[in-house]
Amino acid sequence: MWGLKKVERLSAVFANHIILANHLWLEKYVLRSARKDKCSVFLNHVDSRLFEPRLRVKSNPRPLILFPGGLQWHQGVDIAIRAFEKLRRQLPGAQFHIYGEGNMKGSLRSLAGELGLNGSVHFFAPLALRDIAGVMANADLGVVPKRADSFGNEAYSTKIMEFMSVGVPVVVSNTKIDRYYFDESVVRFFESGNVDALSEAMLGLLTNEELRRGQIERASAYAARHSWKNHAADYLRLVDSLCEQS
Repeated sequence: MWGLKKVERLSAVFANHIILANHLWLEKYVLRSARKDKCSVFLNHVDSRLFEPRLRVKSNPRPLILFPGGLQWHQGVDIAIRAFEKLRRQLPGAQFHIYGEGNMKGSLRSLAGELGLNGSVHFFAPLALRDIAGVMANADLGVVPKRADSFGNEAYSTKIMEFMSVGVPVVVSNTKIDRYYFDESVVRFFESGNVDALSEAMLGLLTNEELRRGQIERASAYAARHSWKNHAADYLRLVDSLCEQS
């Protein structure tokens, strides 16, 4: 670890400017490697030309829960599958669709089978951004079940804003990073790793229409304010200023 930190500090010395992916990492970086005025934060903002509210074309009336993303341990998809098994006791027709690849995919398939969910948990290959945006727009609920005791605790999840942008409510693990950027007015938090809490949060958003509508309305406004369209100019100004210095 000390060697990596040394490389980080040396890289900061030679760099004209450092861009970091979120404000938590900015705080760490400034403490050990560079002045704050030499750093900027640019989140992975959503492209509103792809992720936007659209007419739903869902033909199946059964509740559809969706996870699109990498299938690694820190993503916590196994937690979501266990929570979904409990949810089905209340909503027997619910479906859970998982789009992605990763080293956990085989064990996640096995888990779904062990829990008797092969008819309601379905795995799909990753899709291009334009295509997954349409899939997300037709979901009834998005789930982001990251573990808070690993990399996921500080890694910003773009899929939260993608769900917001297409008008789908989302249940989110209460990781440090997501508590930093969001609150209960725009997402439904649950205790990371808590299967029962996740199941209850999903059930609440799927069965309480007033809660759903309120969250969708506030989250859509939040996503519009923080889209790439509203932040691109800041990035371009930074690039222009660096070009002028060279």
